[in-house]
Formats: sequence, C-alpha cells, structure tokens
Amino acid sequence: MSDMDGTSHFESQSAEKRAIIDIGSNTVRMVIYNGPPRAPIVVLNEKVNARLGKELGQTGELSEKAMNAALAALRRFAAMIALSGVAQVECVATAATRDARNGAEFLAEVRALGLEPRLLSGEDEAAASATGVIAAFPGAKGTVGDLGGGSLELVAIDDQGCKGGITLPYGTLRLPDLRADGAQAFAQTVRHGLTKAGWTMGKGQPLYIVGGSWRAVALQAMRTIEWPLDDPHDFELRAGDILRMCRQFEKGKITDPDPRISSSRLATLPDAAALLAELVERIAPSKVVFSSWGLREGLLYAQLDASTQARDPMLDGVADFARRLLVAPEQARKVAEWTAPVFAIEGEEKLHFASTMLALAAMRTEPNMRTEQAMGWALRKRWVGLDVRGRAMMAMTVLANSGTTAIPAEFERLAPREDLHAAIGWGLALRVCRRLTACADEALSQTSLRREGGRLVVTLEEPMQALFANSMAKDMRKLAEWLGLEWDLKIAAAA
Repeated sequence: MSDMDGTSHFESQSAEKRAIIDIGSNTVRMVIYNGPPRAPIVVLNEKVNARLGKELGQTGELSEKAMNAALAALRRFAAMIALSGVAQVECVATAATRDARNGAEFLAEVRALGLEPRLLSGEDEAAASATGVIAAFPGAKGTVGDLGGGSLELVAIDDQGCKGGITLPYGTLRLPDLRADGAQAFAQTVRHGLTKAGWTMGKGQPLYIVGGSWRAVALQAMRTIEWPLDDPHDFELRAGDILRMCRQFEKGKITDPDPRISSSRLATLPDAAALLAELVERIAPSKVVFSSWGLREGLLYAQLDASTQARDPMLDGVADFARRLLVAPEQARKVAEWTAPVFAIEGEEKLHFASTMLALAAMRTEPNMRTEQAMGWALRKRWVGLDVRGRAMMAMTVLANSGTTAIPAEFERLAPREDLHAAIGWGLALRVCRRLTACADEALSQTSLRREGGRLVVTLEEPMQALFANSMAKDMRKLAEWLGLEWDLKIAAAA
C-alpha cells in the first residue's frame, strides 16, 4: 500500500519504546515514547526541577545541591528505563552543563550511572529544537525560538532544513537579572545581543516558539481570548496581537491565571513574555506559532530514516488511534474512496481519510457517548500535523456522521464556514456508506455513490439490492439536499 493511506509498514513501526533524557539548565526530564515513529506517543513523562543553571551566573559552576538533585533524578530515570524495556535511549545535556567549569565532572558522574550523555553545543541545541518544529509542522518556513532555562536559541528553517542557528544567554534563569534595570535596559540588551550575533532573518515569516515558559504564555493568551481549544500546540496569533498581550503579561499583574499553569511557570511568565515581546519587535514576524514539539522530538525525528521522516504524522497518528479501537485503516481507506467521488477533495485527501478513520472509530464506542467523545478526540487530542481548521472539519465530519448538521458557534472561529459545510457533506456521505454497506468489502465493491448529470446516484449491483431499505432513502435525501441535488437509486446487473 502507498504512504497516502497511512498504513504501509505501520505495525512494524510501532514496536519499540524510545526514551530521551534532557539534562537542561532548569529541569532534568525523561520522556518515554511508543507508537508510530512519525507520530510518537508519550507513555511516561517525568521531570525534576534541579535548576542546574541557577547559580551559574554568579559562580561559573554547577552547585553541589543542583548536581545532587539532578543525579538523584537521573539514577531513578536509569532504573525506570531498565524496568520499562526501552530499546533506544538518547541522553543530552544543554546550556548549563555546557557553560559550567565543572560541567565535565558532572557528566562523568552521569556516565557512572550507566547513561551516555552527549553535550550539545549551542548550534546543536538550536538545530535539535528546529528539527522538532520541522517534524511537527511539515513544510514550515520561518524562525524557531527555543527558550530554555539557560539560553535562547534561534534558527531559521525552510524546506531545506535548518540554517543560521545562534544561541544567546537569555534563559529563564537569567532573565530576572537581565530585567532588573528596567524595560528600556532589557530591550537594549536583547537588541544588542541579536545585532552582535548578526541575526537578520525572519521578517514577515512565522516565528515558531518552543519552551515551557512560552507555553505558559500561550495558555494565558488562550484564556484571555477565550479560545475554544485546550492544546497550546499549533496555537497562533498575529504578531501585533501577541505583542500587545506580552506587554500586558510582562507587568506581572495576571489576575486570572490559567489553572493549567504551574506556580513555577507562572513565576517565569512575565519574563518570558517580556523576551517574546522584544523578539517580535526586533524580528517582525508575520505571526507567532506555539509548538509543543522541540528538542526532544527533534532528536527522535533525527533518528529516523528519510522514508519514515517523509510520512505524514497526522495520518500515522490517527491510523494508530483507529487501530486501537479495532478500525483497520486499510478498511477506512476503502470507505473514504467510496465517498470521495461525490466531492471535490483535491488537496484534502489526507484530511478526508483521517476524518473517515476517526468517525468510524467513534462507532466503536458507547452510543450515548460516541458523538461527544469523538468530538473531543478531534478537537482536543494532540494530532501533530493537523491545524485548527482541520480539527474543526474533522469534528464536523464526526457530527454529521451521527446525523447532526448544525454547526457549533465555536467551530466558526476555527475554520471558514464553507469548509465546515464541506465536512458535513463528508460525514453525511459516510453515514450513507456505513449504513448501506456495513463497510463490508463485498458490499463496497458492488455499490457506488456518484454525481451523474446533476443528480446524486447510488448504484447497487443486483446481489446487493436487498441492502437498500427505507432508512437508506432518508439518508440519501439528507445528503442530496445538503449538496443541493436530487437523488436516484439504480440497480445494475452484476459485473
């Protein structure tokens, strides 16, 4: 089968657990992944706020207390990896360890735990974060900014990959001192750093931003505008809008904080907002896009061969999810192909197929839960590679598959009405297909749905004639009326 259907080599891709250990300047984190390599699923995510970089600016060294906290966490991580049967582990250390005089001694103690840490240069760190964004947003072009505890990385990306990465000492642990002399002095510091590094790229292009403190900015911005989705990944705002919000957040007077923001992240939010505001003013991007994929996912993506990297993460993710609900993607593809001739779906084939898989998966759940539950999957589950427009269309397909054509008001904030209208057609056609054929191979091959001479025609070969009941007429009429057509039933001789 082709990569288009999201199923080729699928089962063999899902077998091995992989782990990334990230020894950062603020946190030490372990993430264990499973599932399709192109759409990895987090099965365990642990972090410890060791704050390795906290005293680095004053002493030039990692403190004994911070190293002990980090080593205790890493000892636990090594044991958990051994117990979990993880096949592949990559351990990296970033800015604090890189900059500290005693960084090499600390890494020697990490190696004594049985881990094999790799010290990333600033350029390596920037490239890994940018690669994570490229993996999450196929075809992305613009600038990636990754705000960590010890440093800020900026790198340009385009369809050829990463280029022009820089690292600057503007991590969240350092920002309070940098802002201590006031807003004007801080602005001059950031602008001087960018000028000295020769950063001139990104004007008029998206700025993709990575890092926990910036995700907190995203969550607060989403709360401010009453955004209908929960996930900050792929949340975007025009440059002018995020600039105005950041100028407000940097004052530190957040009276209604988003409850999902931890106290530690809330404390760094004004500093992170102030830095983002300066970057937006200096770089002048077209918009700011928040990415939950960064360094760790970039390291995973870099491990893949070219053919796996080229796969569609959204299709692989939805296909894996559908399989878990006993919906074979191969069968869903046949259903999608059965309904496709009715629509002009050129350029939308992947979204149409993914929506079909999810709507069919919904039918495997409890009838009184399935519509609401599947809408939640479409709107709130993290489908990497699916934008908010696609989420709304997928959710609308699910609704229409259940017979509902009313468009929820919040959907119109996510997608144009004409796209939602098209998705309703997809769902109504899917409803016709599954109720007529039960998605059985023989029935799918001996029936069809087409537009013929301005009419919507369902054709059944004679052996399938008994499948068409009165309830089918109601479904056909509803689909035809939605498309502005009359409908016909044809019985054809067996092929």
